[in-house]
Amino acid sequence: MSTRAQRPGPGAPRDWRFPRAVEGATRAGMRVIMLPMPARPMASVQLLFGGGAAGERPEESGLSALLARLLTEGTDRYSADELIEAGELLGAAIGAESGWESLTVGAGAPVSRLAGVFDLMAEIALTPRILEADVERAKALRLAAIKQAHASPRSRAVDALNASLYAPEAAYSRPFAGTATGVAGISRDQLVNRHREILRIGVPTLVLAGEIDPDATLALIESSRLGEIRAGGAVWGRGEPDRASDLSHQAVAGPVVRLLDRPGSVQSEIRIGRIGRSRLEPNHHAALVYAEIIGGLFGSRLNRVLREERGYTYGAGARFDLRRGRGPFMAGAAVETGVTAPALAEARRQLATMRDLPPTDEELTEARDYLCGTFPLRFGTATPVASMAAGLAVLGLSPSEPDYFRERVAAVDRIAIAQIADELATSSEKIVIVGDAATITPPLEAEGFVVQVESDTTSPS
Repeated sequence: MSTRAQRPGPGAPRDWRFPRAVEGATRAGMRVIMLPMPARPMASVQLLFGGGAAGERPEESGLSALLARLLTEGTDRYSADELIEAGELLGAAIGAESGWESLTVGAGAPVSRLAGVFDLMAEIALTPRILEADVERAKALRLAAIKQAHASPRSRAVDALNASLYAPEAAYSRPFAGTATGVAGISRDQLVNRHREILRIGVPTLVLAGEIDPDATLALIESSRLGEIRAGGAVWGRGEPDRASDLSHQAVAGPVVRLLDRPGSVQSEIRIGRIGRSRLEPNHHAALVYAEIIGGLFGSRLNRVLREERGYTYGAGARFDLRRGRGPFMAGAAVETGVTAPALAEARRQLATMRDLPPTDEELTEARDYLCGTFPLRFGTATPVASMAAGLAVLGLSPSEPDYFRERVAAVDRIAIAQIADELATSSEKIVIVGDAATITPPLEAEGFVVQVESDTTSPS
């Protein structure tokens, strides 16, 4: 009689619901989204303003990110050290950050200390001091971070691919935290003006998750300095964050590789990209399943072939970056220099299979089960719940949307996957490699690629 145990299979997904959102508004017009979570005494609070990197012009690239950093460098009442101390006395961690669509002041704190936290968050949002010395120090730190990223082949490949996909004036062509040229040119006056602007545009939104009573919490918000924050009338100008690069001047015999030369590099960073999809498109769940099949799961087509079968890389992947505008779809891997050409050729072949070879039943089931099974695991604490609701609010979507995630993912079929593949195929492919040009150019050309070599030893722009 065999004593070997049979491996258990996956069970049926349990019932799950995202915390119920209770919405309200202050008398000054600020939107409030509250997500009660029993037995979660640590609350997460996010105060959202319009005005992220998607609305920045090239010459002010990095302005929103720099402003977010400076919000916690001191206020009319507190120095930077005093702000930290005031937060610690409340048991709170308070910070600020920016993204593509918003600037956020956030805090994690015990529910019992929210009154003091609300006042401190309002202090940061309404009365930052923005001193010249702090501006110069923050700029220097950001420029050092850009230089450090420039030294990383992985970061360089991603930044170069985005710059190739999108028009130079499009915000998505640049890192959301700014370019060296943009950050270096930012002045204190620009930062002060941007701060004034975010306080008068759109409708600020406060998102709060934790063990809270909605009525009591709304009254507490109203009685705090957060109640002073007013809704504005203007709308943040987004421009064209996702405008594609102009290809009219390109007429070449084969796929073009933009090769950033790093002499002596023992590895090549390969990135293949197309302009992808918007998070606001109704069938974005199909894009998520598509990405898992081609390059998300360990057994995805890219990873299975490039890693398991060919041994070209420790890992290959692909994903959509879903934003308000059409963010990039990007596939890539780091490979040993000597196999760069065959690895790139094979990666492109595998990407093309999503049009020619529909997903098998096994691939569809595995991708859908993974997404459905892992989704609820993200939301055990208040912070990811508040972050999800905040992300939806910024995009104008309902906080109840997560309730339908598993249902809509489970409904994705081959027809939906084929639509994603067809849409991607209409966008021009861009290829970037960071590696040793002298070694890899001849094999790439032998594979039929047109190689455009650029030096990658200059300072970041």
